[in-house]
Amino acid sequence: IKACRCGYARKNGVPVMGGKLCALTLAGIVAGGSAPQAQVLSVPPRVSCHDYKEIARQLDSRYEEAPISLGMQSNGNILQVFASKDKDSWTILSISPQGEGCILAAGRRWEDLKLNKEGPEA
Repeated sequence: IKACRCGYARKNGVPVMGGKLCALTLAGIVAGGSAPQAQVLSVPPRVSCHDYKEIARQLDSRYEEAPISLGMQSNGNILQVFASKDKDSWTILSISPQGEGCILAAGRRWEDLKLNKEGPEA
């Protein structure tokens, strides 16, 4: 594990981002508390990186999340979105060619948008 911002919070009984990041990387070490309403960061947040296969395994076993989309980043990494079947929880990873996955974001209520063709070709 390279870095982790810890904090475990539940809102209406559902784990929120801080909890997911630490639950995935620290495997069971959880500190109680509630999420702050708003926070201004003076330094950029650290990104949690670990073996991609292990992150994917834990996303499946702990949150029932599976890959739903992916794309290539300009740096050669793959950007992959995981979401639960009901899309109530989601996680976005950046995966290096060497197999290291970094959690970039996590949250609740993922929505797929329909592509709308407008313009001369429509």
